[in-house]
Amino acid sequence: MPASYSGSAQAANEVPGAIRLVHAHYCRFDRCRVEHVGSYGIEVAEACRHIQVRQCEIRDLGAGGVKVWHGCRCNTISDCEIGDGGHLHMSAVGVLIGRATGNQVAHNHIHDFFYTGVSVGWLWGYRESDTYGNIVEWNHIHDIGKGKLSDMGGIYTLGEQPGTRLRFNLIHDVTSRTYGGWAIYPDEGSSHILIENNICYRTKCAPFHQHYGRENIVRNNIFAFGREDQVARSKEENHLSLQFENNIVYFREGRLLSAGYHGQIKPDNAVFRNNLYWDASGRKLDFCGKSFKAWQATGMDPGSRVANPRFANPDRADFRLRKGSPALKIGFIPFDLKDVGPRR
Repeated sequence: MPASYSGSAQAANEVPGAIRLVHAHYCRFDRCRVEHVGSYGIEVAEACRHIQVRQCEIRDLGAGGVKVWHGCRCNTISDCEIGDGGHLHMSAVGVLIGRATGNQVAHNHIHDFFYTGVSVGWLWGYRESDTYGNIVEWNHIHDIGKGKLSDMGGIYTLGEQPGTRLRFNLIHDVTSRTYGGWAIYPDEGSSHILIENNICYRTKCAPFHQHYGRENIVRNNIFAFGREDQVARSKEENHLSLQFENNIVYFREGRLLSAGYHGQIKPDNAVFRNNLYWDASGRKLDFCGKSFKAWQATGMDPGSRVANPRFANPDRADFRLRKGSPALKIGFIPFDLKDVGPRR
């Protein structure tokens, strides 16, 4: 690599792909291998549309796996193994989507990167964005961060992106060097995103963390075994930041909630309702310095419960609900991730 690529900032976004498409329409990579390259594997760049990367093996990478960059639309990365990357550029991402629209990242096995598994969006704050309608679903994402870099996640988003959906993903073993080992991480203005039916566990920091954003919906997820926190929101703003509802939060170490800069989460800028919380260590739960009763008295978490969800075997990551689980009483709808990852 040339000296200008010897190091890179966020997502190693300057690093090109070993295979690069420009202004291409309706091309498909089907059952291909891209291995042992010093860059990203495949780059979809400059107004490409309807490109498919499916059933491919993209591994042993100097940077990341697939980059879909600005101005691209309606591209699909599906049923691939994308892993063992970042060997030259540690900040690279398994699948990187910039200011792009209508792309789908589905049924992939994404693993062993030092920064982030899937990153979507490339605007900071609330400026008008041309990133919308991207779908990240049915992916198995694990062994991310590996204690090398910080401020990262299994799935990471930036900026306003209405219609983006993060759903049915299995994310685990996310470990940052210092702060920011999160499983799902809506960062810097991430807004109007639906996050549902994901299982996230074994993270250094919280399985779910929102820095700041507007009107995100976080529902019917299982968040478990964060070492420092379980659910975090950093920045308080004068609008609705998120709806957190029908989720199960299960842990035995660290804090339940982290309220970031201001130390509080209040009902005038966040909706928490119909959730189930359980600390398997037996400690009394702390809701930002309040008891559960006092927390509910502020208007937070109506319809929520503190009870054991009765998972089948949480220590072995079996989060199926046993008969009679109280999770059903808060409106949690069981879902099965046995089909996560590549379809054969």
